[in-house]
Amino acid sequence: MSVLPQQVNDAEALRGERILVTRALCRRFGERDVVRGLDLTLRGGERVALHGPNGSGKTTILRCIAGTLAPTSGAIVVCGEPGGSLAARRLIGLSLSQERSFFMRLSGRANLVFFARLRGLGKREAAREVERLDEELELGEILAERTDRCSSGMLQQLAVARALLGEPRLLLLDEPTRSLDDAAIERFWNAMERRKTTAALIATHLQTDLVHCERTVDLVG
Repeated sequence: MSVLPQQVNDAEALRGERILVTRALCRRFGERDVVRGLDLTLRGGERVALHGPNGSGKTTILRCIAGTLAPTSGAIVVCGEPGGSLAARRLIGLSLSQERSFFMRLSGRANLVFFARLRGLGKREAAREVERLDEELELGEILAERTDRCSSGMLQQLAVARALLGEPRLLLLDEPTRSLDDAAIERFWNAMERRKTTAALIATHLQTDLVHCERTVDLVG
C-alpha cells in the first residue's frame, strides 16, 4: 500500500507536537519532598525514561501526570489540556507497577473489553481493539484465563495492553518490562516502536530499558 505525501506530513507533524509539559512540578508527603521542581517536555514519538532507585519519585511523577495524585505545586499540561482534567485523562494510557486493578473473576479478554468500553469504544469496536492487541502482543492464553489465576508476568502484559487501548497520545508506563520474559519484552518494545507519534514516559531502574529511550531523566532517592 502506498503512502500519500500528506499522510507522511501529518505523521511528521504529530511527531513534533508537544504532548506533555510539566513546569516546577513538586509533590510532598508530610515533610518529605519526593518530587522537586520537575521541568519536562515530551513531543510526539519521544520515549523518555525516568531512571532512579526505589523511592526516587518515579511512580509519583507518573501518578501526578495521570491525575490520580494531586501535585503539591507546579503545572502539568497534556496536549493543551490541564493535567488531571477529564480531557487530559482521555489522552493518557497508564500502566502502574504491579497493577492489580482488574476484575479478578473475569477473563483477561472480558477485562480489556470492559476498559475499552470505558474509553468510549462501542461494543464491536472494543472487541476489534482487543483482537488487534491480541495479535500484536500475543495475549491468547492471558485473554482466556481468569485474572486471579494469572501470574505476575501475565498481569503485567495485560496492564500494558490496557494502556495501549484506543491509541492514547501519551503513555505513562511504570516498570513495563518487570516480570516479563525475553519474548514478551521483545513484543513490548516492538509495539512501542510501531507507535511513531505516541509520546511515552517510562519509569524504570533497569539499564536494559534505557537503550530504547531517547532521553533519560535521572532521579535521586
